[in-house]
Amino acid sequence: MAAVKYRVRGKGKVAKREVSQNLDENLTWMKRYLGYKESFDILVREFEVANHKCALICVDSFIDSTVLTLIMEQLQKLPASALEHPSMNGLLNRAIPYIEVTPESELDAAADQVLAGPVAFLIDGVSHVVVVDVRKYPDRSPSEPSLERVLRGPKDGFVETLVFNTILVRRRIRDANLRIEAMQVGRRSKSDVVMMYIKDIADDGLVNLLRKRIKAIDGDAMTMSEKALQEWVIKKPWWNPFPNGKFTERPDVAAEHLTEGHVLLMIDTSPNALIVPVTIFSFLQSAEEYHEDVMIGTYLKWVRFLGVLVSWVAPPLWYALFITHTHLPGKMDILMTPKVTDIPIFWQLVGLEVGVDLLRLALTFSPDPLTQSMGFFGAILLGSVAIKANLIDSIPMVLVALAAVGTFTAPDIDFGMAIRLLRAFLLVMTGAFKLIALPWLGFALGIIIPLAVMFTNDSFGTSYVWPLVPFNGPAMLGQLTRKPLNSKIYRPALTKPQDKTHRRPPNKEPV
Repeated sequence: MAAVKYRVRGKGKVAKREVSQNLDENLTWMKRYLGYKESFDILVREFEVANHKCALICVDSFIDSTVLTLIMEQLQKLPASALEHPSMNGLLNRAIPYIEVTPESELDAAADQVLAGPVAFLIDGVSHVVVVDVRKYPDRSPSEPSLERVLRGPKDGFVETLVFNTILVRRRIRDANLRIEAMQVGRRSKSDVVMMYIKDIADDGLVNLLRKRIKAIDGDAMTMSEKALQEWVIKKPWWNPFPNGKFTERPDVAAEHLTEGHVLLMIDTSPNALIVPVTIFSFLQSAEEYHEDVMIGTYLKWVRFLGVLVSWVAPPLWYALFITHTHLPGKMDILMTPKVTDIPIFWQLVGLEVGVDLLRLALTFSPDPLTQSMGFFGAILLGSVAIKANLIDSIPMVLVALAAVGTFTAPDIDFGMAIRLLRAFLLVMTGAFKLIALPWLGFALGIIIPLAVMFTNDSFGTSYVWPLVPFNGPAMLGQLTRKPLNSKIYRPALTKPQDKTHRRPPNKEPV
């Protein structure tokens, strides 16, 4: 019997089964481990090659049957003397005409490879399992991400197959210093995760920290893919609404961040790349700005800033002004005289906020043919009927609708939802302090508390409000405007890059 040893994987012990030279013994163990005949998609093919008993084990639909058939044909042509003195080098170099071929000396490691897609080739008398990577994943063509559309620029986007995503980045960065480290996480899912960075730019401390945190993941599965990876790697209290990592589905955005010294994390089955570290200004940038002229890009950025600000404070600010009977100058004072209804203004605003979220959820989960009709006609009809029935005043409805539009000006959906929660918090604080006749105190606390969280937050040791704190004038100007691409000289200091300038000629040899 083959020796059984133990190795630590996560926090438990898992048997390490070494490969025996007896094919039947190896095959019996593999069939039991993989659930052969219990799972219909586990395939075992037994045959002979050069008078040696052999077996192929694979998962149906993972393999490229055309390539596997060619390999089988070549193996059948081997003479009887081919495996008389089998050595792994000879077997790999002569017997199997394929590139991605590796030997495994442990059966459990080979079985895990089979579950990931490759084929295990077992040979009687050989104390190794030959793993041949002929897998072919179901995939879709790269298409433009729905959340990061641009009028100009590339229309490709990441897909659910990890190896395709790395190709899309390598196509844009042909640097020998580009590193793509692969790891597996999840005791049961064994999900493939890659960490991508440029070796002579990215901060070594950040790379080592991320590597350590990924390897320390101790969970059964990562079936929620990128979100599960984010929550394991980024240590953030649950009550902090601000995202500490930015997701992107655009290869050009991912490549640009790599050249600035950021590190990317990607997981198989997800079309998203997680970018770290980030600041609040990272979520207010859009690829669209950099596919337009400088002045237009700057204007679009300012409009986005204004939209996010309006989304956060407009309805609560109007409510605070209304309940304190504040008069606005000129004809603007009409905003302070809504029609009288039987429902208090506070509950009108709460109902409208909930209604907007209900409509957004309905549109998200509605079939495509119904989405447009529900979006336009549903909102218009419901709003019109509510106003005519004196359930809701028109001014709160306009303000909440304007705030909802402002939420969607943020290119990142996580940051947009954070602003949505902050608006609700600000409204509740203002309404709660109205009960003690201090609505402006509630409004002030509703602003100060999120700002305090924002200013004390950090992303892997980087201030969340950089370059405002610590203040960096040129960098701040670059965040507030669309800087010309040909004037970029220095990489952002927030990533602590080793190579600080874009202009220095690249090294002739990789570091």
